[in-house]
Amino acid sequence: MNNKKKQESIKKRQAIQKDELLDHLRRYPIIQVACEKSHIGRQTYYRWKNEDEEFLKSADIALAEGEELFNDLGEHQLLTLMKDKHWPAIRYWLDKRHPKFNKTILHLDEPVEISFNYNQKH
Repeated sequence: MNNKKKQESIKKRQAIQKDELLDHLRRYPIIQVACEKSHIGRQTYYRWKNEDEEFLKSADIALAEGEELFNDLGEHQLLTLMKDKHWPAIRYWLDKRHPKFNKTILHLDEPVEISFNYNQKH
C-alpha cells in the first residue's frame, strides 16, 4: 500500500472514530466515559481537539448537548420526587425557582455602583 492510500485510509478511520466519539459525548457528557465507550484514549481525544478546529467545535457542541440531556433527566427526577411529596426536593425547587422563597434575588429600584478589588497572592 502506498503512503497516499495509507493516509486516506487513516483519515477515513479517524473520521468514523470521531463521529462515534461525538455520538457518545452527546449521550454521556463525561470525556472519560465517552472515550472508553468509543475505544479511544483520552490523549487521542485531546490531540484531535488540538489538531482539528472542526472537531474541537463539534466536541464542545456534543458535550453541551449531553449536559443538556442530563440536566433534563435530573429535572425530571426532581419533579418525580416532588410528586412523591419528598420535602427536600420541594424545598430545593422553591429555593431555586420561586421568587417568594429565593432570598438570593435582589430587587433594586435605582442604579448601584459596584467596584471589585482583586489581589492575587503568588
